[in-house]
Amino acid sequence: MNVLSILQYPAYSGPANTCVTIDKILEKQGVYSTSLIPSGIHTLITSHKRHNCNYREEDLSRLRITKNFRTQSEVLKNFYGTVNRIRVAIRELNIDVVLVCGMENPHGAIAARLEGKKVVGQVLGLGIPSYVRRLVAIWTRYTCEVGMMPGKSLHQYFPGFIPKSKCVFFFPPVDSDTYTFTEKSIDFAEYHGIDIGNPVIGTVGNINPAKGLGTFITAAGLIKKHLPKAQFLVKGNVLANQEGYFNRLLDMAKGLGIQSGKDIFFIRDSESAVRAVSIMDVYVQASKGEGISTALLEAMSMKRPVIATSVGATEDAVADRKNGVLVMPGDGESISGEVLNILKNEQFACSLGERARRFVLRHASIESCAKAHREAFEMALQKRKN
Repeated sequence: MNVLSILQYPAYSGPANTCVTIDKILEKQGVYSTSLIPSGIHTLITSHKRHNCNYREEDLSRLRITKNFRTQSEVLKNFYGTVNRIRVAIRELNIDVVLVCGMENPHGAIAARLEGKKVVGQVLGLGIPSYVRRLVAIWTRYTCEVGMMPGKSLHQYFPGFIPKSKCVFFFPPVDSDTYTFTEKSIDFAEYHGIDIGNPVIGTVGNINPAKGLGTFITAAGLIKKHLPKAQFLVKGNVLANQEGYFNRLLDMAKGLGIQSGKDIFFIRDSESAVRAVSIMDVYVQASKGEGISTALLEAMSMKRPVIATSVGATEDAVADRKNGVLVMPGDGESISGEVLNILKNEQFACSLGERARRFVLRHASIESCAKAHREAFEMALQKRKN
């Protein structure tokens, strides 16, 4: 079986991580995947080469949620060109099933339909407005044989989506051998000027509004009032179109008396998050829109006590007060209170971390994620019926 996985987001993110992580297991089972990625995206190219995964670069446009006329004109102008380039790839690679990693961009599903191929459409999070979710649900229902979502709870946010009986639900894969905690990375901390003798509260994710970093910074300001020497770490890349948002975050932190490079550290690199997470005493996922964050699961695998906002399907992974703590999105005050509670209660922190890793080993393994994807492909080809 030949599968084309379409990754239109121009950065290394959760969907790309899933594709490269499960690739070799699927290959052993006779499922041969090629990722279709935007041209010239260094992080995507590097990750596929590192994992020895097949990929093909194309000029791929994507839909944008903006009122900017010039941007939308470019989107519309490039729409059919992108569809046609995907059609050519489907033909040349002799594809059986197209996996669209993010149905907010329907180009791949349309191209597959025009080529008479089966489609598995993934919806991965809530980083789009509610009215757009309805549109995504509708065109997914009418263009895809099978739907995929990280966590069953996400289904309720997309009214009109493919029925659950035709959906496959999965947890993003975590390499628990890599994401395991042995000791704090002193070299990483020293390189970036972080003093691990003081509390470090961190998060991982590409810089964009859906990640709720404004709430994270608000919480940081409140924590500093009680723990003046606390430090904050944000590891994530910034796309060109998010530089303005990133600068606003810097201004917000400065206004709260949080100095970049001294109190808060923004790490913009393409390395894995292992060393960064290792020095975090508490991991915070302050997202406003999320499915299930791969980075959150990686932190759980490393036995870090996690605090996460109850959005999307996060509650499918985080059981409040058992393997993590759940708070409402946008509630920086609650986050700060929970961070302080965890930092002063070592036994509670250890209990959360131990249970978190057990959850990941049981539910978010590479093998289980690969199995879910194979099931979806076979359902699409009608080799298996639920």
